[in-house]
Amino acid sequence: MFQHLRLTAVSLIGLAVAACATSPLDRRQVVLYSDSDMARQGEAAYRQMQEEIPISSDANQTSFVQCVADHVVNALQESERGRYSWEVTVFDADQANAFALPGGKIGVYNGLLDVAVNQDQLAAVMAHEVAHVLANHSNERASQSTIRTAGLAAARILGASDTAVELIDYGANLGIFLPFNRTQESEADVLGIMLMADAGFDPQQSILLWENMNAVSSERPPEFLSTHPSPETRIASLQSMLPGAYERREEARLSGRYPDCTYVRR
Repeated sequence: MFQHLRLTAVSLIGLAVAACATSPLDRRQVVLYSDSDMARQGEAAYRQMQEEIPISSDANQTSFVQCVADHVVNALQESERGRYSWEVTVFDADQANAFALPGGKIGVYNGLLDVAVNQDQLAAVMAHEVAHVLANHSNERASQSTIRTAGLAAARILGASDTAVELIDYGANLGIFLPFNRTQESEADVLGIMLMADAGFDPQQSILLWENMNAVSSERPPEFLSTHPSPETRIASLQSMLPGAYERREEARLSGRYPDCTYVRR
């Protein structure tokens, strides 16, 4: 039994050491999967969603979202822009949400357009989601899941009871994985506000967006039990980043980046 546990522990340590990486903000990461593997998984999930969720037939919505996406993607560094085949789909669903999957596949639910009321607010959401892709956050989460599963298996090999395993899992969730996911969200906020500024959008609108989101969202759990920072924490953080973001937007404007994406609401 103990031999099996030692082998499991050694394997986990070896994987973690071999897979060390850093995020764009120089945070240490453990990623166990290749970029190409994650891109294939992301595209497969995206194609499945396109088959299962209605796609908006509103050309006005589609052109508006595509316009904002083009400006955000074009503001990426050449190596990031060419890293994936970027693509955006507008899904016909009421939820105010968007996502970006490994491989550069972006989805926007048209319910978001009732909350992100202009091009700059939509850009704030899309830049945040693109930042998750650039920072390999999906790979991190998949890797966390693999390590967590292996750790629980090791506990069972030791003969831990089901109750003990549940307590270990719950403690790991509160002490490691939820804070870690909040770290990823905060990192995407930093990268996202700078990316939207690089594209020429108004970074102040990112704060107004989260105020809008907070106004329409249902009751949330306490921040320490959530995978996302509280709206108050997020807004305060974004406000502290505005001076640097406006400097970058000024540079973008000097480079001729003036987004002009329009959406005629009916």
